[in-house]
Amino acid sequence: FQAEDGIRDIHCSLVGSEMCIRDRDSALFSTVSGEALSAHKFLQGVADAYRDRRSVAGVLIMTFSQADVRGFGTREWHALSEFASIGFRFCIAEVTDLDLDFEDLKSRGFDFAKLDAGVFLEGLPAGNDVSIPAQDICKHLAGLGLSVIVGGMKSEETAAKVFGFGVLFGQGTLFGGAKAVKRELLAGSGGHEAA
Repeated sequence: FQAEDGIRDIHCSLVGSEMCIRDRDSALFSTVSGEALSAHKFLQGVADAYRDRRSVAGVLIMTFSQADVRGFGTREWHALSEFASIGFRFCIAEVTDLDLDFEDLKSRGFDFAKLDAGVFLEGLPAGNDVSIPAQDICKHLAGLGLSVIVGGMKSEETAAKVFGFGVLFGQGTLFGGAKAVKRELLAGSGGHEAA
């Protein structure tokens, strides 16, 4: 069960909001499990973080796997609706196919779709034996208002192929590893510690 991890991620986002003050276009993507959306402790943690620093809603992008999104029920969609109403945005990650109503996701506050470079370059099945090739994935999702993020980029060659198909955002070891957060940022985050 990931509610505790979700609360830790929300508190880490307060550190991110401190960093984003310097760069207004920054965002912090935080992975949250679908289970956390029905956990009172997680929901209270989000409410507390938002109460401490309202800017967290503009900085934190709650990220859910495609598998979790497929399993959302009334309770999870209600929680997301509440979060969206105060400014939170969402990302669907680990996308492996386009056989899902992405237009509906956009209307519910999803602004990003994240998939692995290997999956992206192979193209994505869209149901009914239809496959969307890499060169059309960005056009398709951008037409719905979603920005594509491609992760797992490890080489210049992969990055060149991916960016050549219109992707604007990439992640992976090619761009460097994790960086330590300075203690001053932790102290400036309203007393919350990053885990």
